[in-house]
Amino acid sequence: MRVTTWLRSPSVRRRLSIAAVLVGCFVWAIVIVGLSFAMVEHGSGQWWVVPIFGAFVMAIAVLAVRWVPAAPSRAHGAPADLPVLVAAQGPPPVAVQRKPAETLSSREREVLHHLAAGHTNAEIAKMLFVAPGTVKAHLKPVLNRR
Repeated sequence: MRVTTWLRSPSVRRRLSIAAVLVGCFVWAIVIVGLSFAMVEHGSGQWWVVPIFGAFVMAIAVLAVRWVPAAPSRAHGAPADLPVLVAAQGPPPVAVQRKPAETLSSREREVLHHLAAGHTNAEIAKMLFVAPGTVKAHLKPVLNRR
């Protein structure tokens, strides 16, 4: 699996975000404790303001991580190496005439899977890190096939 594909995974991005915030909170706590001790050493009577400010900033960081979208849940029994949307789909309807999947590019298939899962063009663009016009360009040849 290529690194860029791995990094596009929502679960990996969420875990990296959480790890970055935890490391940042640890570094921030060290800075705040150091500033507090320095203020006490220099005889400042208002050293207590620094830990309160530090706790406030950490609370904001933790709340920000809660707003990072969670990874979509996997279908029960889905293989871990398959994309979530592919594993969650059932067999195609029998009445639909299909051309072989090899006629679609890998990106067209990826966009089509997201579309089949009910995502809008804007959501697909955000997930694939492309412009909404690019999503439309990938869908145009798919939808015009007969």
